[in-house]
Amino acid sequence: MNHNPLIEKTVEGPLSSRALRELSLFSTLIFVFAALLTQFFLTLFTAMLLKAYSITFSYSLFAINFLSESITNWSENQIYFIFGSGPVILTSAGLFLLFVMDRIIYTSWKIKLIFTWFALLMVNALPFSIIAGVFFYEGFGMAFQWLINSDVIRVIIALLVVLLLIFYSRFWQLKFLKASYTTAFLENSNTRKIFLKNIYFIPWIAGFIILLLFNWPFSNFYWRTFLLSVGLMSITIFVRKKRPFRKPNIMKADKKIFTSRFQILYLIIVLVLIWVAHNFLL
Repeated sequence: MNHNPLIEKTVEGPLSSRALRELSLFSTLIFVFAALLTQFFLTLFTAMLLKAYSITFSYSLFAINFLSESITNWSENQIYFIFGSGPVILTSAGLFLLFVMDRIIYTSWKIKLIFTWFALLMVNALPFSIIAGVFFYEGFGMAFQWLINSDVIRVIIALLVVLLLIFYSRFWQLKFLKASYTTAFLENSNTRKIFLKNIYFIPWIAGFIILLLFNWPFSNFYWRTFLLSVGLMSITIFVRKKRPFRKPNIMKADKKIFTSRFQILYLIIVLVLIWVAHNFLL
């Protein structure tokens, strides 16, 4: 009886369907929590600036709503500082996180994955905000549209940003590959593609759907466009062209994605509690 080694290899081990599903679920939860925490910090920072300027608003964990009388007497400097500084600070903090990541060698793959998701969202906070700001007069879009009042110029800038993000997509894919818990994912271009789909592409789609629940009743189109921009990094995953690849050093790991059967339940409960807290205005 003939045996197909590829089929046997995918029945068990890191390339099995069960292992890949667990990897996708684990990465999805990390992406969701990283996105929520990033938005929380951005919203909190903006709320603190609004409070300093004595501007009235209602505030929840991930969104700010203005009263109609509070947005009539804003100066240009206030708009630029309040809505422009947040993404700039996040991007700067993300670059520092990348600097730290490059110097942390001996750490678990789970910590590397958490850092990678946070770095991806933080470093690209300004580029993603520019893309979202082209279409919606919310958040950074308020400062962007005040600064550049030409729709054509804003679209051109956004297109250049999109091209830049696609150009650097392989950089981020390498960061995710460094978070692998086994060299089995690094053997060839096919296994690398499988790994990137399950640790990045699928979690981005599933995480985006989950995060929509925190945008109910779908009022913050700016934030949704921000999250959609995360998917730009996946475009080159599906390009068949083979390119030189230098395998990163992968530390030995226990290869256990979830340490207990209740861990997923606990994380979902925490996510639900965060959603409930988000629906209270402060």
